[in-house]
Amino acid sequence: MKITFTILLFSLISMNLFGTAQIPDLIIYKGDTLSLYNCPLNSFPNQDLITPKELFGSRGCFFTSCWRNYVATWEIIDNELYLCEIRNACYPTSMRGVSVSFKSEVDKDSIGSEYADLKVLFPQRFKNGKVKADWVNEKLISPQGNLLYYFHDAFESIYETEIEFTLEKGTLSEIKTLDNSKTKKSKYKDDPKLLKEFIYKSIKRENLPGSDTIKRCVYVQIVSSDENGKIDRVKVVRGVNELYDNEAIRVVKSIPEWDVIYRHGMRYNPVWTLPIRFDLTESK
Repeated sequence: MKITFTILLFSLISMNLFGTAQIPDLIIYKGDTLSLYNCPLNSFPNQDLITPKELFGSRGCFFTSCWRNYVATWEIIDNELYLCEIRNACYPTSMRGVSVSFKSEVDKDSIGSEYADLKVLFPQRFKNGKVKADWVNEKLISPQGNLLYYFHDAFESIYETEIEFTLEKGTLSEIKTLDNSKTKKSKYKDDPKLLKEFIYKSIKRENLPGSDTIKRCVYVQIVSSDENGKIDRVKVVRGVNELYDNEAIRVVKSIPEWDVIYRHGMRYNPVWTLPIRFDLTESK
């Protein structure tokens, strides 16, 4: 009696990806213009002002790379954070990557102004062309260096280092450089075909019931890996029986390497779900 195994690996499913990579705000510090992984306007007390209608006199647009419909520029001057401008991300421009693309038939009159009027919007905080951002109490993150790991979600992508600006009521209290350089991608995670071949060859067929002809699938979560990329924690989220579940766990934990990710200078373990289908057919 011969048992033939067919393993179907679906796409790896990450449990934390729900959005689209976003165009960042900008922050000017000591003359350098940096990308910002935060949107400080999100914490402004009156959120009714932070709408396309109030900012630009428009109804906004469908722009998946900039759901908020604006790009703000900030500057740290004498350890104080200021809002310098708010640009309409729906406004047509030839600058690549900073505006949604418009077709000729779009009613451009409905788009509104290119820049928000800061003096009208923030009269109490406006001075010398800028707005004192005294409502900001958070750590602002600016990614630096080479892109190490791309996540198609908001501001989740990983760069070599990050500058962390800690602000309290808009005043800079601390600056840190965070090191993510130990991040490395696994060839097995990036190449589904390679991963499929490894799992197929790693299954110990003698561990499985030879007379079973029912199609079976075990869903295994990869919860964490150590600093060398060795998978050290998994979880069966949908099993079959003890034999199949244990074999799925053993095989997944034997994958030679997995992603090692650092974010904000600390180890970060996104949870991935790996569906493995065992298609058993009996033939003589």
